Formats: sequence, C-alpha cells, structure tokens
Amino acid sequence: MPLTAKQVSAAQPKDKPYKLTDANRLYLYVAVSGTKSWRCNYLDGGKDKTKTFGQYPAMSLADARMAHVQFRDVQDAPASDTAPTFKKVAEAWLKIKLPTLSNPKHQLQVAKTIEQYVYPHIGGKPIDQIKRQELVNIVRLVAESGVVETAHRVAGRINMVFDYAQDAGLIEAHAANDLTRVIEQRKRKKPMPSIPPGEAPALFAAIATYDEPVTELGLMLMAHIFVRTKELRVAQWTEINYEDAVWVVPEDRMKLRKPHVVPLSKQAIKLLRELAVLAGKSPYILNSPLRFGHPVSENTLLFALYRLGYRGRMTVHGFRALASSVLNEKTDFDADAIERQLSHKEKDEVRASYNRAEYLDQRRIMMQWWSDWIDAQCVHQGLIGASE
Repeated sequence: MPLTAKQVSAAQPKDKPYKLTDANRLYLYVAVSGTKSWRCNYLDGGKDKTKTFGQYPAMSLADARMAHVQFRDVQDAPASDTAPTFKKVAEAWLKIKLPTLSNPKHQLQVAKTIEQYVYPHIGGKPIDQIKRQELVNIVRLVAESGVVETAHRVAGRINMVFDYAQDAGLIEAHAANDLTRVIEQRKRKKPMPSIPPGEAPALFAAIATYDEPVTELGLMLMAHIFVRTKELRVAQWTEINYEDAVWVVPEDRMKLRKPHVVPLSKQAIKLLRELAVLAGKSPYILNSPLRFGHPVSENTLLFALYRLGYRGRMTVHGFRALASSVLNEKTDFDADAIERQLSHKEKDEVRASYNRAEYLDQRRIMMQWWSDWIDAQCVHQGLIGASE
C-alpha cells in the first residue's frame, strides 16, 4: 500500500536504518539519527544505484512522488546521443507544473507564454546546446515589445524548465539563471492609500455620519475583520457560524484558492446582527439598498470613503494595511498569525512546508484585541461609551 502523509510524519528512528516503501520503487529512508530522506533504487548499465531526491519534511510526500515521476520519465526514455529538445523538456515540466496551479486561467497563461514567446526561437534545439545569449535575446525581445511584466514571467519559466532538465540529469548546468537582470525592472504597484493609526479615530467618526446604514455598517465591519473587498461584498449569511463565532470564506472567493476562517469578535457579531435586520430575507450580508436580493455594487464602500473626504487617503483595502500596521507595531502577536489572518501567501516555500498551522486560537484572541482597539478609538471620539 502507498504511504500516507501521517505514516511519514509518524516514522521514528530505530536501532538500525529502515525503509518505508511507497510505490514504484520510491521509499522513505529513516536513519538512526532520525533523518528521513526520499530515495529510489534503479539500474544503470546493469549496476544497482540509489537516487536521493531530498529530505523530509522540506520535501513532502507529494513533492517526492513528483520528483520520482520526473526521474522515472528520464530513466525510461530511449537512449540517444542527442539530448531532448527544449520543447520536449518544457512539455514534461508542464505536465508536472500545471496540475499544481488551481486556477485554470493561470494554467493556460503559463503554457501559452512558453508556446508563444520561446518555442519559435529554441523549441526545436537540444536542451544542452542552447546558449545564454539566445535566452537573453528572447527575454529582451519580449520586453522590447512593451510587455515588461510578461518578459519577467517568460524569464522565470525558462529558468524553471532548465532547472527541471538539470534535476532530471539531462544537463549538468545551465545558463538560464537570473535572466531578469538583462531587462527593465518590474514596475512596483503603489500601495493602496491607508491612513496612519493616529488618524483612525477621525475616520471612524466620519463613517458614523454616513447616511446609508448598510454602507456605514459595512465599512465598520470591514474595519473589524479587514478581509479583501470582494470577499466581503458578496458574503452570504450561510457562511456565518454564530455558535463558533467564525465566518468561513469559500475558496472560490479567496486569492489563494482555499477556504479562509475569520474569527468574529463580539463587535463583529453585533454588526452582523444589525446588518441581518436590514437584509431581511436577502442571502447577502451587504444587501443592496437599491436592488433587494443583490449584493452592494463593487465600488459602494470605496465611493462612500470618497464622499467622506478620504479620496487619495484611504481605500477599503486600506483597512488591511491599518490593521497590519497596528498589530505588527503595537502588539506581541505572532507575525505568522497576523499574516495568516491577512491570508497572505508564504513567500518562503520551505518555511511554508513547516508552517501549516492555522493559528486559530491565537487569531481569536488577536481579532478580539483588534476590535477592542477600534472601540478605544471610537470612545476617543465619543461615538460609544467607555463601558460598551
């Protein structure tokens, strides 16, 4: 039977090294020291050899299987004095890479950039005969056509194809590293405007004056839970669990394409109950005052901030920056818990393989602290009493 992730995690060292067999000759080797590594045995020229793919947990069971499939594809390929073409190698890489991308649109874009910008130049050349200057010319040509961002993506994908070829033993080294240095740097997106924490009391006072209740309550709810606008705008009552005090945002509305649990503070629940009265039987939390049974329009909350005098100073997305700033600078909450609440992607993939915890208990405490902080700003403006 193939291994499970639980079996791999639970494997403990013994007096002698031992193996846990997965499938197709892949196995987990557990050393006396406790080190776990992914290996497979194979024949090379009639001699028994061992291939080591990486160590657990830096390389997960799924990653080890992927590396094993890649290695077997190379081993099973018919012998030839000529290395496979770039296109053949790229197709093998795409076969492994694309299933890891959950968004079909992204899958299409990855495949299309290589097909459109790279294959016409080096698709038919053996992978071991492609020179650095050829790769430089490709990415420069893309950049000169006016699509600098695409040029950076092309450079990155060329590099990954060559990495794949190197890991598969098709080439010893390659010249595709750091191709982006020969093209113009990406234009950095300007951060969304957000007020500094010291201006929060005035902002909340301004929101309290807004004359449309759904929008007023929606802005305050956004302040308390600081999710992305699209995540809240079409949120439905079926997603709220009052008993557990959580809101589970479905994966299809999340940027990372996985469900996101938002702990609800006492203040957030109070706002939701007020919105429920206004929504009536509408399925949407932010029911449109103009079209019953529909969510508020895409720019309702943003334009409300504009009308309150915050154009260029504060956006709906800015509530995320405000919360991040206060929580990181004024508290001792774990930075990973803050990042998880913001639903940010872990930039370090190795770190991410270790860091699977949801930090839910800590995030519950943190979100209540944050709502209490907001209340303190409102008390400062006389919007609520100190005891509320």
